[in-house]
Amino acid sequence: MSIWICILLIALCAVCWDVGIVWQKQAADTLPKITLGRDILRILKAFVSCKKWMAGLVISAFGWGLFALALNYTPVSLARSIQGSGFVLLAFFSIFFLNHRLKAKEWMGVIIVTAGIVALGLSEPAENETTSVMEPSHLIPALAVAIALCSAIYGAKRLFNLGFNWLIVFSIFSGVLLGSGDVLTKAVLVSIDKEAYITAFGFIPPFLIVFYVTGFFLLSRGYQQGRAIVVTGVSDFCSRLVTIFIGVLAMGEIFPEETLYWGLRAGGLGAILFGTILLARFSGEQLADELAEKTPAQL
Repeated sequence: MSIWICILLIALCAVCWDVGIVWQKQAADTLPKITLGRDILRILKAFVSCKKWMAGLVISAFGWGLFALALNYTPVSLARSIQGSGFVLLAFFSIFFLNHRLKAKEWMGVIIVTAGIVALGLSEPAENETTSVMEPSHLIPALAVAIALCSAIYGAKRLFNLGFNWLIVFSIFSGVLLGSGDVLTKAVLVSIDKEAYITAFGFIPPFLIVFYVTGFFLLSRGYQQGRAIVVTGVSDFCSRLVTIFIGVLAMGEIFPEETLYWGLRAGGLGAILFGTILLARFSGEQLADELAEKTPAQL
């Protein structure tokens, strides 16, 4: 499948993801705060019993299906970065439906992300496609290090009350877990391709489900802590970093050898990371906040 068709699929995935996040964010604002303790089962039941939160989860899951389809034909390090197209689409949605006026830096973000996606497409010619491999000896330690770093951040805040906010902690943790879930999704597809069915359907899925589900709940916990724009920016940035570094270091998704393609790949990844920071205001979470402030007549 052409990289450009994969880009289209991932863009549609980003739309589904953001619509789902709008509903989840709006629902999370009305639900009990997620805290560890004796009430955790009651709180979780409240979330899964909320039709709007579950509807958001379902449409996000449909987007994940499109993402998984695209992952069959493109490295996870590229696919997760290309999801930055969602910020561009929501920026234009905000212009037409919320009467936003983009600031100069936001127009710059639109241009930079778009240029980065084009660069990634050009860096992956059909005759030189990047392949992914699943090496447990590299993948397991890489995931363990990512989780250990998150745990260290959580412990530092919990035990020593360091200066960063809990919102940042939850955002980092959710981003790392969701990015790790993307990596494991790619690992499942690689294992199926290699006919390693026990690994694909037995060993990996429990960890994949735990990472995704925990990541989604921590994302909702982040929404309850403060501004969605911060949660979005930090979580999205962390998830992209995880997929890029683990994809390259543990999934064999090496950069092209040719100087031109290498430069396009590195420049595209860097542009999307930087551009999505500039466009953090245009996210499903932030959009949910702004829609909540408008009356039906205004909409």
